[in-house]
Amino acid sequence: MEESVHKRINSSTFAAILTALTVVNGAIEKITFSLGIIYYAILIVILLITFFQSPIRRLSFSMCIIYFACIMSMTFNTIPPEYRVWERFGLFMIVTTIASPFIQSDFYDTYRLQTFKYIQYLFIIIVILSIPALFSGERSSTGFEGFSSHSMIISSLSSLSIVTLFYLIHSKKLSKKIAYPIICIAFITMLLGASRIAIAGCLSALLYFFYKINRNNVFNFIKTSTGIIIILALSYPLWDQFMERIEEKNASINIETGERDLTSSRALIWDQRIKEFKSSPIIGIGFCYAPYIVEFDQATNYIEIADTKSGTIEPGSGWLGIMSMTGLIGLLGFIILWWTLFSGLKHSEKKDIYISSYLGAILVHQSVKMIAEGGVYSAGGIDCFILWITIGAVQAINNKSIKKREFI
Repeated sequence: MEESVHKRINSSTFAAILTALTVVNGAIEKITFSLGIIYYAILIVILLITFFQSPIRRLSFSMCIIYFACIMSMTFNTIPPEYRVWERFGLFMIVTTIASPFIQSDFYDTYRLQTFKYIQYLFIIIVILSIPALFSGERSSTGFEGFSSHSMIISSLSSLSIVTLFYLIHSKKLSKKIAYPIICIAFITMLLGASRIAIAGCLSALLYFFYKINRNNVFNFIKTSTGIIIILALSYPLWDQFMERIEEKNASINIETGERDLTSSRALIWDQRIKEFKSSPIIGIGFCYAPYIVEFDQATNYIEIADTKSGTIEPGSGWLGIMSMTGLIGLLGFIILWWTLFSGLKHSEKKDIYISSYLGAILVHQSVKMIAEGGVYSAGGIDCFILWITIGAVQAINNKSIKKREFI
């Protein structure tokens, strides 16, 4: 019996490391190699490795609703073949079978927690490897990328790293002398990446984390929060110089109103998603089908909203994308899923307050990011996998009495 458990742990560790390296390659592909079709092949291999490892305990009811919504939206809508929605759904099934709570077993619980752990470790390493780019002043057309492939990615993974490092400090897994300098670097790379939703996600996640670990001591929560605010205020002259790109985005003009608008880069896309939802509120207009592009014609000064058959999708919001693509049925599945996860976290706090609070904080981070980023169904992207492995890890911690050696 012990030998069998040991073999399962070794298998989960191997699969988790392989998964983490494969997924995180998508964040740094410009300086490594682009996996392309190999990415999908590796995921299929991981699915085969993990699927038969231990008996299935249960299937997720909420995930079944989500799959049903996706299938309904594809079956009863006419979607241009360029979008290859059934192929995308197949990849989505592979990713969510591996990462989400769809299939729950002892092996999958351990595997998902380990995969989540290794991905977060790799994110911290990417932040550290971005230090030379900070000193060299390296920039691309999108801004500061550091050791990643895009400014939005470095900002997002930096914000996640900050939350992880605060968890490691409070759970006494990492010395403050080591963690705080990395937090400072991650804070700078997050600002330089200039993803405002990643920053909002980071702040929301930290607020949740500190509140949860101090849930029985409100005074300590207020003291901690006030201390962080004071430190940020006093150090503002030091990091103000890294906010130039954010200030440019905040100063952008809404081309409909001609006024400054913080959401100008998303407002038109959000409006389009809402229109699509209204046109088919029950089943949506189609899984992975966002058939409108929003462009500004500089020659005529008119906004152009037109169909495209390029097969490229830009939902502009995960939550609105769910409603637009899969309607109220899809949204219902996600509401049940979120309610199940956060309800379970209340009980898992009794096992380990730091682990449960940390995982809940990362889920809050992802929930906020979904307001302005739409990788929920885009299974080929790193954001999609990070979202679903976070969901899977939260469900895993709710399912089992986790041993600390199995986690960060």
